[in-house]
Amino acid sequence: MGYLFLLALAIYRVFQRRVRPFITPERPLKGAGGRKLTRPTGQAIFQLFQYVNVILFKLPDGRIQRVLDRSLTPEQRRILQGLGMDESIYV
Repeated sequence: MGYLFLLALAIYRVFQRRVRPFITPERPLKGAGGRKLTRPTGQAIFQLFQYVNVILFKLPDGRIQRVLDRSLTPEQRRILQGLGMDESIYV
């Protein structure tokens, strides 16, 4: 169990390190309460994605289509870009 916890912490650290270069003092993230974050923690980054909802639609032919309930914010897109991803990971 201890090794699993260490692995989770290592992944969390890599996550922070990949995102932080995309967050500069000139372009900080807006955190909770409108605070400007220049070195956001993983928790602060996850909070920005807290209200991203995926809606599942069952199509007449039986397929399931996934869509976001609203567009991602520019800050959310910037974080995904830092991780080498885009919003297609949700749909």
